[in-house]
Amino acid sequence: MRLEAQGLRKKFGSVEALKGVSFIIPSGRILVLLGPSGCGKTTTLRILAGLLKPDSGRIFFDGKDVTELPSRERKVGMVFQSPALFPNLTVRENIAFPLEARGKRPEEIGRRVKEVVELVELSGLEERRPHELSRGQQQRVAIGRAIASEVKLLLLDEPLTALDAGLRAEISSVIRTIQRKLSITTVYVTHDQLEAFAMGDFIATMFDGTIDAYADAQTMYAKPPTEKTARFLGFVNRLETMAEYLGSGTFRLVFPRGEFRTRWHGPEADVKVTVLFRPEDASISLEGEGMLEGELLNSMFAGRNVVTRVKTSQGMIECSGNDFHQYQAISGMIGRKVIVKINLDKALLMQTSGF
Repeated sequence: MRLEAQGLRKKFGSVEALKGVSFIIPSGRILVLLGPSGCGKTTTLRILAGLLKPDSGRIFFDGKDVTELPSRERKVGMVFQSPALFPNLTVRENIAFPLEARGKRPEEIGRRVKEVVELVELSGLEERRPHELSRGQQQRVAIGRAIASEVKLLLLDEPLTALDAGLRAEISSVIRTIQRKLSITTVYVTHDQLEAFAMGDFIATMFDGTIDAYADAQTMYAKPPTEKTARFLGFVNRLETMAEYLGSGTFRLVFPRGEFRTRWHGPEADVKVTVLFRPEDASISLEGEGMLEGELLNSMFAGRNVVTRVKTSQGMIECSGNDFHQYQAISGMIGRKVIVKINLDKALLMQTSGF
């Protein structure tokens, strides 16, 4: 089912929770709404489910306007942070509940429950009650209950938040497998970036009640469309410099320690640019080629990598790498001058506004 949201707005008193949210999800794909707490993700989800009515805007399922359609008629399944299972019902009965509520025949309910139990990998546990299940198994039941009615749209509101790392990986795999097998159009809400890229075909970043950027997951990771989204996704280092157009999509960037060429789909003209890059795309050395020079302020061993911070004339630069021999070499050199080299192939260039 193709889902389209057009200009959704919602106020709670004087607080404008949504300020014109719009997006389209192709049939059978997963859109992740990614953003900090309070940005409007859950409000959007509840409006899609029919649990809230937007102040304005429309929702379309396969081109049909369902904005005024009651929740029970939308064929939408929803999974929350908490499984919210009926404690007095078994696994089988919890999954069967929405089917019974819709008046399905007993033989149809039995067949569907069996299919769902197998999908969520709970075979053999059908007669257990929630208190007899692990936290991960409880969330599997919640997922099973959400899809039992053969829904057209699956909504997941941070379903992994309360789980530990091992269970998060397990349940995310279950969700992705089920979604692909059933081709259910899905909207997944999270504030966790790693979770977003693991789950989403498409990602929309949200801030302050608006969609800031929308792209497929690969594009969003490598080339975020806006600076705000880029910085949220880890492009924490920011420089401004001149970019001289050399022709054929090639530019020469001017840095304090020299000029360096790079490819960029920018304007065919000399422009001032903002250069954004992740810490893992910057490295330091005591000598050799590089863009900047600065003072090594600190170095921290962070398990899988080594994080260093360098104070330069262009501001603070954070670098990250897994060269532990280098860490040992520089750990006693706090206060020394170092050279910062940037991997321009992975950097994000944006024309500086107002230039």
